Amino acid sequence: MTKFILLKFITFFIGCLSCFLMHTTFALPIVVSAGLTGLIGSFIPFPADYKNHPYAAIYAGSFAGMCSTSLINEYWEIAIISAIGAVLYTLTINVFAGFGGRLGSIAFASVALFVLAKELVI
Repeated sequence: MTKFILLKFITFFIGCLSCFLMHTTFALPIVVSAGLTGLIGSFIPFPADYKNHPYAAIYAGSFAGMCSTSLINEYWEIAIISAIGAVLYTLTINVFAGFGGRLGSIAFASVALFVLAKELVI
């Protein structure tokens, strides 16, 4: 289980960071950045034991990486959002099975929880 969550964290982080860098550094439109992240991430080989979960985490991370630079401006913030997203993804694997929107909901919840926590601490 620890290995599964670690893989989720790494893949969510890759998706989030890739999308965020594409739209902040290279000035690509946000939707194009998320689409390219998902497309490029689909070519990364993962063991068959994990099924499609790593690819889904990359795409969920790309949704989280679509957020504004006014909310996220440091790389450690992306790492915390990725940790929250990996835990949420793992906890909701069997929830909403067969329904659309789970990955976007996980991305939204991870960013929203981080921003809320950040505002409460600061």
